[in-house]
Amino acid sequence: YRGVELMFLLCMFGIYGSFNWCNCSWTLDRTFYNDQEPLPYEWKARCYANFYQECVLPTNQNYGIMSYSLWLIAATWVWAPFFFNPSAFDWDKIIVDYRDWQHWLKTKNDSADSWYGWWMSELEFMEHSTGFSRFVTWVRKTRFLAVAFGIYLQLMHRLFYKDLHKAVADDGAASVKPIILAGAIFAVLLLLGCCGYIASRVTKKLILKQRQLRKLKFNLSAALLVVAVVGLLYLSMRTLVEVLVIVCLGAYWFLQVTICRVRHDHIVATKIAQFFDNVVGWIVFCPILFVAMFVPFVSSFQQRMMFNSAFTAGLEVSKLLGNDVIKLDDGKKAKPTKAKKRPSSEQHKH
Repeated sequence: YRGVELMFLLCMFGIYGSFNWCNCSWTLDRTFYNDQEPLPYEWKARCYANFYQECVLPTNQNYGIMSYSLWLIAATWVWAPFFFNPSAFDWDKIIVDYRDWQHWLKTKNDSADSWYGWWMSELEFMEHSTGFSRFVTWVRKTRFLAVAFGIYLQLMHRLFYKDLHKAVADDGAASVKPIILAGAIFAVLLLLGCCGYIASRVTKKLILKQRQLRKLKFNLSAALLVVAVVGLLYLSMRTLVEVLVIVCLGAYWFLQVTICRVRHDHIVATKIAQFFDNVVGWIVFCPILFVAMFVPFVSSFQQRMMFNSAFTAGLEVSKLLGNDVIKLDDGKKAKPTKAKKRPSSEQHKH
């Protein structure tokens, strides 16, 4: 999860980060504006068009150079077990691992061979932790809500100010549309919590009514599909993706709140956690499946490298840690020599 979280933050940095900007004031071209201060977007466009060399180019930064080391760390966290596994890119082995992973996710019991059993055992320590430690955990997990709020602010600024070539008013007057959209997102999260409460109350009563449950799921899925199609008519794909990311971050923060409240065994909490584990699993598996399917020579190259005696000798843990190799001869104990028996007097006579 830490590697996936770091990759997500790097993607957000690449999308919303500023890697160059106009470092000059509009007074540089005062005569063009007749001593009248232009709007920020107007001066920015003219600065990039006419003063790029002297105002923008000195501030230019490269995203790849700034973030390649962090991408390397994230890739190591996520795919390190596959890098040093000789059969990691073997197609048959990957298919077997994928089936085992799906079986582990779908198994519904409390054993260690199921996802639910692993989930309960991983969070068992929360039941024995103090209230202060749970509060500190909640404060740490609030970073997901802060990131969601930051994406929301960027979305609102782009929709209602940047794309419309407007500046944020200095008198505090603001449009009600951002507030309406924020209320809609909050309503979705509130509806999620209400559904969880209702599900915990009526699940036992509706066990014998599976047909009604399937019909309800189908109707909800159809309604969501209609809403998504209608949304495409008024919103761009980028806007829908940003709203989806905000909702997912809010749902993950809601999951962390349930964990801090020691309600991780709730049906909604387990379903949300299983969904995120499934997503993270696909993030790990998809590149491995792609390499194994379309670049099969990587598997043979990896096997030759891993089974090379010169390469494996350099990967010994003792040498990596700088410890001396203990020779086997030094560890052997000297065998005690048995004293020879002196011949008796009768043997001398004979």
